[in-house]
Amino acid sequence: MQIQGEYSLEQSTSVTLFFRRYINAMAIFFPIASFLVIPSVQGTTIVTVMAGLLFVMLIALPAGANKWLYLRELSVFLAIFLVFSVASQFINLVYEIRLDESIVLVNRGGVLDYFYRTSHITQSLYLLFAILIYLFIKYYSDESVIKYIYWGIRLLCFYGIYEVLFFLIMGRTGDFIVNRKFGDVDASFSQKVVVAGLHILRMKSYTGEPSMFTFTVFPFWALTYVLNRKFDKILTFGCLALTFSTTAYFAMGMFHTLWFLYKGKYKQVIYVFAFIFVLLAMSQLDAFRDKIAGIYEFVFGNKISGNSSSSQSRGGNIATHIAYWTKLNGWSKIFGIGFGYIRSTDFFTTLLVNNGLLGLLVFSGFFFKSFKLGLTDKDLKFCYFTGMILLFFILMATVPEFAYPSMWIYLAVGYVWKNAEKMQTYEK
Repeated sequence: MQIQGEYSLEQSTSVTLFFRRYINAMAIFFPIASFLVIPSVQGTTIVTVMAGLLFVMLIALPAGANKWLYLRELSVFLAIFLVFSVASQFINLVYEIRLDESIVLVNRGGVLDYFYRTSHITQSLYLLFAILIYLFIKYYSDESVIKYIYWGIRLLCFYGIYEVLFFLIMGRTGDFIVNRKFGDVDASFSQKVVVAGLHILRMKSYTGEPSMFTFTVFPFWALTYVLNRKFDKILTFGCLALTFSTTAYFAMGMFHTLWFLYKGKYKQVIYVFAFIFVLLAMSQLDAFRDKIAGIYEFVFGNKISGNSSSSQSRGGNIATHIAYWTKLNGWSKIFGIGFGYIRSTDFFTTLLVNNGLLGLLVFSGFFFKSFKLGLTDKDLKFCYFTGMILLFFILMATVPEFAYPSMWIYLAVGYVWKNAEKMQTYEK
């Protein structure tokens, strides 16, 4: 039985049951970004290889009515992508666009090569596998996948804690998983902060860097407030705090404030401000002044003043790419110069230049499409969509990782909950 064209309610077959269990196993490995199954081939992370194998099985096996819904939506994705690809490349030929050396190209070489650059193909493959994962969660998962997603996050956090403790004791990184490289550089970037004279490794685990750890963990931390996962709430909160990331602290602070206001817990908001007041008072004491000031300067002060290397780089890249986009011809402003051409330090200008204003609108519409799901659990709806809005902010402002599995899994789990609600209604 099909409901609203999104999902088919039918008895599980041996194939669909296998798919469900396979996806659950796949969910455990989704955070691993710095380990490749085939080190010489970029993108062959465990989850993408598993998704590729499962797609072959989907084509070959009788995978139920949802198979055709899956393939139909995949075809829509590919058709839209093809329109943007052909349009942008045709415009590039007609207007003979120039690729300035100031913009951050994915492939640095061949500035004069503006027609179907190699990066257009490689970045498209990353996107394709992300879409496959999204559709598998949407059409073949049930609520049991949530448990495995959080086991994946637990393992991510445990490994990150091991790295922090190893660095604290030994004074060097203890990462033994990473085998991925970008050129001659490891895909795992160790960054440290000095707190009270201690050199502490910023939490990154096997995502590669603190900002990616925040991007991966934050939205699922937000969901712990409604899923009653107290252990995961404490674990992920502590690990997010250890990233010493301005983005993490801002997103967590915003979510906490909105959650307390939503639940009418005005006393908690007062407690938060009281805690901040206590910190400010402690900062005036000699015993704590240098320690608190050091953390503040690293996390907030340098970012606000623009003195940190990350804020300077990000701000400079945003200005550079917006300036480049404004100089493009009208059609390129609408359709972009080609997916995968540039990779800025933010996704907003990356998408604006690569896919134009229309691409930015289409992606944003897709990202928030699940707002129309109509989840009946109000608390779940609040946590899920608030987390989604803040995730969108993190993506657009700080992390241009369009193909990272965590984002696509998060976007898909809303459909898992909606499908579960439909199933319960059908059974009644």
